[in-house]
Order: sequence, then C-alpha cells, then structure tokens
Amino acid sequence: MKIAISGKGGSGKTTISATLTRLIARRGLSVLAIDGDPNPNLIQALGVGPGIEAEAVPRSVVERREDETGATRLALTKSVADIVNQYGLKAPDGVTVLVGTKIDHAGAG
Repeated sequence: MKIAISGKGGSGKTTISATLTRLIARRGLSVLAIDGDPNPNLIQALGVGPGIEAEAVPRSVVERREDETGATRLALTKSVADIVNQYGLKAPDGVTVLVGTKIDHAGAG
C-alpha cells in the first residue's frame, strides 16, 4: 500500500502523515515514511527525540539513464533496501523515516 499526503501549507499534512504511519505500524505492518518537505518536520511529529536529525537522502542516489528507445529516465543508483539501511531513521512504533530533501542554507531551495 502506498499513501501520499499533499495539500497547501499549514493544512496539517505532517500531523496527518505522522498519525497514519504510527497507527498503521501499530497494526504490525512495515511502514516507510518519506518526508519530502524542504523544511522536514516529520521526524519530530513521529516522536523522535529533540535534536535528532536524519541525514537527507543525497541526490546521487538517482541518475539519468537512457533506455533502449533513447528516452531519458531516472533510475536509482542503489537498491531501496540499501537507501533505507543507510539513511533511514527508526522512529517510535516501528516506523522507518527517510528525509528526502533538505534546504542546506538560505537561497538553496
């Protein structure tokens, strides 16, 4: 099952995402939550302690490749399991969370 949460700023996307992921995980299902917000807060909403941050997944895990028809496609340079093992952070209730992007400094967004 894949669930995506989207909407305008300030509409509660992070809170809803954190609540859903924890409820699903409490039922014994494996949950991988990916925070794609440039100002990621899902880790804190999931209940990970203050001051703990996950390393953002670097852009180098995706590269452009040309397929047999000549079309350019995006492809992972590592397996999903390797990405989760290297960059995933364990949160309460058995949720694993990835930070998909982060703004490093002003003007970098």
